[in-house]
Amino acid sequence: MMTEIRWTEDAASSPGSRERGFKIITSSHEIPGVFWYPEGGPNAEPLILMGHGGSGHKRSDHIVQLGQMFAADYGWCAASIDGPRHGGRGSVTDASDPEYKAMWQTDGIVEQTIDDWRSTLDALIQLGEVDSTRVGYWGMSMGTMFGLPYVANDDRIIAAILGKAGMTGPSVKRSGVDIHFSKHAPKVLIPILFSIHWDDERFDRDGQLDLFDRIGAKDKRLHAYPGLHVGHTPEEIEVQAEFFERHF
Repeated sequence: MMTEIRWTEDAASSPGSRERGFKIITSSHEIPGVFWYPEGGPNAEPLILMGHGGSGHKRSDHIVQLGQMFAADYGWCAASIDGPRHGGRGSVTDASDPEYKAMWQTDGIVEQTIDDWRSTLDALIQLGEVDSTRVGYWGMSMGTMFGLPYVANDDRIIAAILGKAGMTGPSVKRSGVDIHFSKHAPKVLIPILFSIHWDDERFDRDGQLDLFDRIGAKDKRLHAYPGLHVGHTPEEIEVQAEFFERHF
């Protein structure tokens, strides 16, 4: 499938990094996204694809924080796209919104999102400004619900950070994502860092451990932190950056 990238915004600067909005044009629809790169410009750098959580979007605060950090502190590129019915693609702003549940009941939604990520990576590689041999994926919560099936089906991803998701819990009852995890987790064979919050109220602890066990990779690490579903600590961010640094 042919894809095209169109820049929708002029480059904006933050200390050590720059960002530009884009749209990926496919034969059937458009995918809004953001691209971060080092201040001096991208030059065959590693690329991290970032999937946002449910009710978020491509410029959620933590996504922007990570994109700027990867570019400014590590010299990498990063990109995020709006998930189905989120951000520039819809009206979902809360995971309890009936529209969020309706999204998961849409036929082929996981397969379509796999194609969206593949199209995004195709277009970014065509720019000639990222290293296609050093591509990682980062995604928590809904970023794992869609991201785990994606990394299982795109062998250009060499390492991934997943987590805050599992086989049981309120979010699973709402989405039915356990069916997709059962299908795709055994096919994930790349190095994985899996992060959980011990008191997560949306995904049961045992269900998260179950999902970790189902991942087929021999090189997989489990990191657990105290707290509820939402939020993160500086330590988590450091550990995750070090994981990518090691594999890049």
